[in-house]
Amino acid sequence: MRPMKQARPIRVLLLLAAAAASQAVSAHDPRPEILAPGWGLLSYEAPAPGTYRLPPIMPAADGRVLREDATPAHLFDLMGDRLVLLSFVYTRCTDVNGCPLAKAVFHLLRARLKQHPELAGSTRLISLSFDPDNDTPEAMRAYRPKTEDDRVEWRFLTTRDRADLQPILDGYGQYTLREYDEHGVYTGEFAHLLRVFLIDRERRVRNIYSTGFLHPDILMNDLETLLPESPSG
Repeated sequence: MRPMKQARPIRVLLLLAAAAASQAVSAHDPRPEILAPGWGLLSYEAPAPGTYRLPPIMPAADGRVLREDATPAHLFDLMGDRLVLLSFVYTRCTDVNGCPLAKAVFHLLRARLKQHPELAGSTRLISLSFDPDNDTPEAMRAYRPKTEDDRVEWRFLTTRDRADLQPILDGYGQYTLREYDEHGVYTGEFAHLLRVFLIDRERRVRNIYSTGFLHPDILMNDLETLLPESPSG
C-alpha cells in the first residue's frame, strides 16, 4: 500500500508529543527506544472508513469509578450514548511505548476530531487509572492535558480502591503486575500490556488496540466506520 500523506500541523503535533514523552522517561532512561508507530506517521494507508466491518468482540464491562471531582459514578453512566475509547493507564508510567503513548495518541486524535464536529460530539475518550493507591481524583486532574476543548470530551477516572478496580480489569482482560526491586520493595511501577478499547453505543467492544496498532489514523477511521450505526446496530 502507498504511504499516507499527512498535513504539516499533524507532523508538528507528532513531534511535540514524542518530545514530551521522551522528557517524561528521561529520569529512568535517558535514551528511550520509541517503538510504537503511534509516535510517527503511519507507514501505510489505513483502509477507508466504511470499507470494512468491526464485528463485536465481547461485552464491555461496567464498574464503580470516581470522577475527577471525587464523586462516585458507574463507568457505563459516564460512557452515555457515545462511541468510547477507553485506555487503562497510571500516571507514574515512564514507558514511552505504554501509558504516555496512549495519552499522546488521544491528544492527537482529539485534535483531529475537532475538524469533524459530528464525530466529536458522538465520541468520548476515557483514561482510567489502574493505580488507585496513588492516582487519586486530584492526581487524575493533574494528569489531564493543559489544553481543554469542550467539543471533545475526555474523562480522567480512578477508583476508590482495588476492590472496585479489579472487576473492571477482569472484565476487559487488562492485567497488571506490581514490580519489586531485589529487596522485595515495591518500586511504584507496573508491568502491563497497553490496551485501548473501542466501545460502541451498545456497550460492546469493537476493537482492541495494542502498542503496535495504536495510531490516530486508525482510531479515526474506526470511529467513522461505527458512526453511522444506529443504537440497535
